[in-house]
Amino acid sequence: MMIRSLTASAVIALACLIGMVGMAPPASAHSVSGVGATNWKTVLTKVAPVVPGVTIKVVEDGSRLELINHGPEILVYGYEGEPYLRVGPLGVFINTLSPAAYLNCSRKGCPVPSFANATAKPKWEKISSGQMILWHDHRTHWMGSALPPDVVSAPGARHVQAHWTVSMAQGSTVISASGYYVWQPGPSFIPWLPLLLGLCALGLVLALTRSFRWLAVATGVVAAVDLGHAIVISWFWAGNWVYKVSELFEGSSYQIPGWVLGFLAVRLLWKHRAMGAKFAAVAGASAVLFTGAFDFTVLDRSQAPFDGSILVDRICVSICLGLGLGVLLGAVWLLRADRPGAEEAVAGDDDVAALPDPSTGPPDAGGSQSNAGPDAAPIAEPAGGR
Repeated sequence: MMIRSLTASAVIALACLIGMVGMAPPASAHSVSGVGATNWKTVLTKVAPVVPGVTIKVVEDGSRLELINHGPEILVYGYEGEPYLRVGPLGVFINTLSPAAYLNCSRKGCPVPSFANATAKPKWEKISSGQMILWHDHRTHWMGSALPPDVVSAPGARHVQAHWTVSMAQGSTVISASGYYVWQPGPSFIPWLPLLLGLCALGLVLALTRSFRWLAVATGVVAAVDLGHAIVISWFWAGNWVYKVSELFEGSSYQIPGWVLGFLAVRLLWKHRAMGAKFAAVAGASAVLFTGAFDFTVLDRSQAPFDGSILVDRICVSICLGLGLGVLLGAVWLLRADRPGAEEAVAGDDDVAALPDPSTGPPDAGGSQSNAGPDAAPIAEPAGGR
């Protein structure tokens, strides 16, 4: 009986996951500027000369450069040495004829229109009133769709792939930001498997005890960790807190129902209501798919878009995948075990034998069976007699 129930639970869980995959976007929301967990690392080694009021940083795992200028205007040069950006007291301007204006539209780039011309007189368009600009500079990260030959031949070794320089000018002062990007191999995910299996088993054990409140605790942990993980990822984006919050809601919009139902499940399960187990199943499936499965690669990558320790990131993913799956399967099991008629369905022959024989009529007040046959007169006449 238990094996059949667990098999049914697994089938229902798989159906939930397949349905949620159909609703998922093509890429993981747990990526920043198009980059998720990776073994590529971008390093900024120096900015020379040091200019007061000018800050240049590599952000978002090397996906973008950030330039803040509180001094006189700075001109940023594109890939062919053409004027590309102007950043200064009047705001941020982009040269719409620069090929870089189109190549830098995303981490993977966009087609360059035919009218773009690096040698033409710049055509400036104001894009911001601030003094800060973020852009995808493809000189600073690996752009290939396949790994380079040296990495393919020795993926477990560290490989410095390329050195890069981005040139700028403030008046007559030439500013150079330089660095390199490197293949930094990550650890094996195998040591995390016992934790994943243990957390999954814990969720099932809590359900097998038929304890609604223990399942409520496990569901609350999964929902809270999943939400916290998404928040920390959103804080990895460069920009102010308003921008980070907007990225949280945009990138995790399909996870929000899982969080809401997860916290509702805690309340309902604490009151021993079966609806709470249904909500817990959805919350568990959401955590398993959208954090556990999508971010599983963080377990064996060296870099991740996470505004904190990568160890904490790995622990969060393990909880969402392992305990989330345990909550999902456990909630389905609890629903099956607690459904009306479940106890009667497993009643044995002794239970059936103990039931009274309907042909002998109900027991009398003393507990003995009546000897009256089917033709015996009723003890009392209906009201009004015959």
